[in-house]
Formats: sequence, structure tokens, C-alpha cells
Amino acid sequence: MSLFSDLSLPPPQARPLWRKRTGRPPNVSAKTVQRLCDVTAIASAAAFAVSVGEIGAASRRSSYVALARQSAMYLAHVAFGLSLSDVGRAFGRDRTTAAHACRLIEERRDDPSVDALLSALEGACVALRHRLDATVRL
Repeated sequence: MSLFSDLSLPPPQARPLWRKRTGRPPNVSAKTVQRLCDVTAIASAAAFAVSVGEIGAASRRSSYVALARQSAMYLAHVAFGLSLSDVGRAFGRDRTTAAHACRLIEERRDDPSVDALLSALEGACVALRHRLDATVRL
């Protein structure tokens, strides 16, 4: 017996958060994009031992904080499949800045310690993505 069998209304429609073929999210709301970017910022802040406020700061900060912010942008783009425009907007930056961050992080992955850290963060984000990939009720 369904929960909705007694009601005259059809059950609510459900949709996957990510498209199955491309792995990219459909046009998700700006609020969802911001939340996903916040998740990557929190994860990067914890991994690099910097405050979340410094990652989201408008000024450049130190090179170490910039690395943490660039890592968060990279994770948002790679692990969650968000567009560079959405990532840049969520971090208060331009899309070209997000693209630059992704290029820099890709280059730094040659270092085994950086690669291990990013692999762990990416694995955590991908695990969260798979949890979110379950059907979301409207």
C-alpha cells in the first residue's frame, strides 16, 4: 500500500539531481550551487587548517589560503560538475579565476602529498554526490 493511495493526488514527481549520461547537474538553482560550493569550502578549510571566512574573503590573502580556495573551486567543478561560471559566482570571483584555479590545482597534483590530499577530498565529495544522486523529491 502506497503512502499516496488514499489521496486523490498523484505522488510527487521525483527527479535525479545529476544527469545519468553526462554526470553534470542540470540547471540547478543558485542556492543549490552555493550550498555545494560551501561544502567544498568547508572541506578545504578543514584540510588546509584555515578558516572558512578566509577562503571566502574578497581579498587575496596568503598563498596558502589561496591554495585552499583554489582547491575548493577545483573540487566544486570536478567532483560536483558545476560550471566554472557557477563556481566563480559562488566564490565571489569571475569564471576565468575559477578556470585558472582548476589549471593550477591540476598542475600541483604532480606533487604526491598534494595529490593524496586532493584525492581524499575529491573522494569525500564524490561520495556525497552519490548520496545526492538518489532521487530528490520536488
